[in-house]
Formats: sequence, structure tokens, C-alpha cells
Amino acid sequence: MSSSSNTTGSNSSASSRNTSRLSATSSERVSMAFIKRALTPTASWTHKEEFLDAVYWLRQVLSIIIGVILGALSIKGLLGMIIFAAISSLIVFIYASNVQNVDPEEYGGMIEIIKEGFMTALATFLVSWIVLYSAFNEPKSTIPTI
Repeated sequence: MSSSSNTTGSNSSASSRNTSRLSATSSERVSMAFIKRALTPTASWTHKEEFLDAVYWLRQVLSIIIGVILGALSIKGLLGMIIFAAISSLIVFIYASNVQNVDPEEYGGMIEIIKEGFMTALATFLVSWIVLYSAFNEPKSTIPTI
């Protein structure tokens, strides 16, 4: 009786490993299909959430790029945050209206599309901006050296 339970246990263990391999492979296919669809102009979005996910990830990538550029250019203060908000919102607007040609009313209006993922992208922007700004600008000491 114990040998049959061991056989069953090892089979279930092997099948769970095969299932995890299959699910990893299928998720890789889904992510590659998602990236391809997000980069294809006027792609067909079967689910409303897929397009909003594409906007979210576009905004995340933009936030890192804008943060690196503004940090390297030593832009600081409120000006940097305004530049980020303007560029990020403009690119998302162009992506949704001109590249993907989606109907904004399906998503609650263009403002809702533009707001998608803004706060998390702002946090990502701030981290990349501060790190790059700090790397390129040494703090100037006010203590005189002897």
C-alpha cells in the first residue's frame, strides 16, 4: 500500500513540475503577444484592461527615461515635475488617440486614460531623477577647507 502511495505522490510531484513549466511557457507567450500588440499601431484590444495595462507600462518606461534625462541635465525643483507631467501626459495622449485609435468613451474619457498609472510613474520618475541628479552633482560644502 505504501508503494502505491509513493508512486502516486511521485507522479503528482512530476505532474506539478510539468504544469509549472507549461504555465511559465504560456505566460511568456502571452507577454510577448501583449508587447507585440502594444507596439502595433491600431491593434485590436479584446479586453479593456489590456489597453490600460499597455498605457501603464508605457508610462513606467517613460518615467525612467525622463528621470534619467532630467537628472543628467541637472534640472531640479518644481520645473522637473512639471516637465515630467507634461511630457508623460502628452505621449500617453498621442499613443491612445493617434497610434492605437481607441475610443476614449470606452475607457471613461481621455482624462481617465491619461490618469492611468500616473502616481506610480511619478514615484518611478522621482527615484530615477533623484538618483541621476545626485550622481552628476556633488554637494558643495559650505565649510572652508584649511
